[in-house]
Amino acid sequence: MSAEPIYSIYFLSFSYIIALSIILTSNKVSNELAKVSMKIIGYVLLLITSLALFINNYIDDVSLVFSTISLFVIVPVSIYSIRYTSLNRYPGSLPFTIDLFSILLVTAFISPNILFFAISWTLAELIGFYLVSLGEEHSIEGSIRASKRFLLMSVATFELTLFTMIYVSVFMLVSALATHLNVLDVLLKPYWLLGVAKTPLYLAPLLLIGFIAKAAQVPLHFWLPDAHSVAPAPASALLSGVMTAMGIYGILRVSMIASINYSVVAYTIMIIGLISIIYGGLQSYVQRDGKRLLAYSTIAGNGFSTAILGYYLLQGGVDVFTALILSVAAHTGYKATFFLDIGLAEQVTGLRFIHRLRGLVKILPYSALAGYLALFSMMGIPPTAGFISKLLAVLSAITDFPSISCMILILSIVSAIVTSILIGLRYVRIYYGEPIVLYSNPTTERVRAMEYCVLALSSSSLIFPLLILLYLEPMIYMILYLVSVLPLLVLIYSLYIMAKRK
Repeated sequence: MSAEPIYSIYFLSFSYIIALSIILTSNKVSNELAKVSMKIIGYVLLLITSLALFINNYIDDVSLVFSTISLFVIVPVSIYSIRYTSLNRYPGSLPFTIDLFSILLVTAFISPNILFFAISWTLAELIGFYLVSLGEEHSIEGSIRASKRFLLMSVATFELTLFTMIYVSVFMLVSALATHLNVLDVLLKPYWLLGVAKTPLYLAPLLLIGFIAKAAQVPLHFWLPDAHSVAPAPASALLSGVMTAMGIYGILRVSMIASINYSVVAYTIMIIGLISIIYGGLQSYVQRDGKRLLAYSTIAGNGFSTAILGYYLLQGGVDVFTALILSVAAHTGYKATFFLDIGLAEQVTGLRFIHRLRGLVKILPYSALAGYLALFSMMGIPPTAGFISKLLAVLSAITDFPSISCMILILSIVSAIVTSILIGLRYVRIYYGEPIVLYSNPTTERVRAMEYCVLALSSSSLIFPLLILLYLEPMIYMILYLVSVLPLLVLIYSLYIMAKRK
């Protein structure tokens, strides 16, 4: 990053406002092609603004990577929501709300300080609550208490953690440094310029509880299955794919401003992650409702990232950090793909129960191809992001063998692989057999356009591995990537042909 800013913060703020205006105004345009074009232009401008903030040293690489991953997922979800709204007879305000929610998520990730982060994330939580409650009103199978649990656990615990972060940064840090900064000065200071405050161990639970709940880790997980299963499909994709990533992001930020006994914290986080993998994976495997299956698998997927995060806090190292970033990216990509896939299946069949959904390859071929790619990333098939993250985690653990942290991480990796295979084998059944179609004429062009969004989103499983270029010497990984891409595509196509013939 450059030492001196090229663009002023006022110019970049203006660029951000223009991007926000284009995205939100697009929902007032009647022509669908113009609406989609405006959304793409607005989100691309938002990405360029994030990159400019990074180049000018206003945000760090953590903010840039998390915001970029989020934007890659958000664009197809936003476009998907246009036709999803009309086909499912949701209120016409749903696409606008999805865009507003998306903008707030990205804003939270690119916020350089605690104040902007607090404002944008609190607003995002409120919009998330509205989306869950909207799904409650529209859902037939879902819980009627999902939004209340979301508000109680996800929002309340986050606010508790947020105020603890402010306390540590404002009072403890300023006192330790004997500075004369006022509260607003500290809240506006970038994370990496605040310094690290010596923090008592008893504050650790308060600093972490909100982010552990946000990542839906055991024992603060119980709000997620209901909330994510009743929300509209595009909202579920963002809630499960993007919003839960804040749990990992938040703990990384806490580690930048609070000096705690990280050996205790790290082992606790790793054990929580391991338990969440096993619990979430097994619960997901026994679900019959497709959206609940995906919701529980979110607990397991985030558990894997949490286990790597604990190992990173304990050991450090660029390899571990890269594995962590890729695990978050992989989960964000494949989980959002799954939720759009199952939402489309529900739209054309009237069903979302795994034991009854069959033959989707024949009526939703492009969505099925996307589902296969997402499944392979979840199970860790090369060269997907899911595979690279697991490979890096294994290589990092081996270097520390036979320590306790190494054993926990290896056990977490094995558990993640086993549970993801079990979930994948259960989910893949929906593509085979004779289709059950309750609604007439499901394969209209309107539905096909939504399939293209799902397929575009699934490409994240092959694009996100390129994040290693930011952190590691890429040669060996790039060779593995290039060698594996063609066989993977051939395998996906073979499974697709087999499913079409059955």
